Amino acid sequence: MMEQTEHMRKNVLWNTCGSVFYSVCQWLLTAIVIRGASYEAGGILSLAMTTSSSFSAISLFSMRNYQVSDLKGEYSTDEYVGSRVITCIAAFFCCVVTAVYHNSWEQMLCIDAFMLVRVAEGWVDVLHGVDQKYEKYDYIGKSYFLRGIITLVIFSGGLYFTGNLLLTLCVMALGNLAAALFYDTRKTGGLEKFTPVFRAKVWKLLKTCLPIVVFTFLLSLENLIPKKVLEQQYGQAELGIYSAMANLAVVVQVFASVVFNPFLPRFTQIYFSGERERFRKALHSLYLVLIGMCVIVNLGVFIFGKLGLEILYGADILKYYDLFLPIVWCTIFTAVIWIISAILIALRKIGFLVAGMAVDFVLCLLLAEPLIERYNKNGVSLVQIIVMGLYILFMIIGCELSARKSRIKRASGEG
Repeated sequence: MMEQTEHMRKNVLWNTCGSVFYSVCQWLLTAIVIRGASYEAGGILSLAMTTSSSFSAISLFSMRNYQVSDLKGEYSTDEYVGSRVITCIAAFFCCVVTAVYHNSWEQMLCIDAFMLVRVAEGWVDVLHGVDQKYEKYDYIGKSYFLRGIITLVIFSGGLYFTGNLLLTLCVMALGNLAAALFYDTRKTGGLEKFTPVFRAKVWKLLKTCLPIVVFTFLLSLENLIPKKVLEQQYGQAELGIYSAMANLAVVVQVFASVVFNPFLPRFTQIYFSGERERFRKALHSLYLVLIGMCVIVNLGVFIFGKLGLEILYGADILKYYDLFLPIVWCTIFTAVIWIISAILIALRKIGFLVAGMAVDFVLCLLLAEPLIERYNKNGVSLVQIIVMGLYILFMIIGCELSARKSRIKRASGEG
């Protein structure tokens, strides 16, 4: 038992440290461009990162949670990898077409360049699903460290020597693609030989995961649309200021979701093994952990928030400190949604997840313009806090109903 606990601790450590390091490196891009260029350039970078992140929902196809909870081997590695080739190509094409509208030439090309980074992330993600199957979390951690270093070194060096954001993003994208192909593909191929296939079962897999993609895409748009409204109403500089704050808080989101990731297969095993009471207790323990995370993060913000912002962006950013705490709450809520939605996906409650998000997204559309017009940059956060807070309550009700129905069925069977 102690040996198993120690093994899980190492897995969590590799997964967490690597993912957080990669996230920090991406977040630092905004700090570098604002320090070295301007808030306007920061706004362009933020738009590229946020827009490409929305289309990342297509490349990832929200398949990782489904893949790692596929305990019966319903689909093969060849089929998972084949599906990822299709989704990465589709995501890049959709992003290129969409970026043409309502963007300048520079904005459009920066979005396309950053989308290549998302394509690399999509390819690596499916390989990490295979690594997780073999519990080779050290491969996953080292992959994140490698791509994080490549991202940071190329971006800071490219911007320093060329002063050209677009050229820098293009070279950075090529570096990420090279790491994905020459490190991750080789390492995962050493665990299990795979060849992408495109037979009928791959399309069945894509059809199965399509509703999860709709959920993920709408969730990402809940982040993108308020920012786009802010830019349209107040300009790129205002978006750059907001993004400088927002990108710092993303580290919390990544930390929360990746720490939970190694535990997801065990949640699935407990649920489908019939140990419903144990599952319910695990669920309630998770709620307590999430509440504890909220408390710790808020304490950290109160104690270190101003100091951290001043070190990273300079004293000038402190004029906008009132933006920071609402942004942190947005980030916490997003992390909680990713974690609880992963459980609902593992329980195959996908229709429930999508229906709730569709209603939540409509609410976001209705609230965005009036709240941002009234509260300026803080309106962006307020929109997300309202809609995501309601959605978290909706998901918790779904989890509790799933546990309750299972116990009722079991009691009926015993009767």
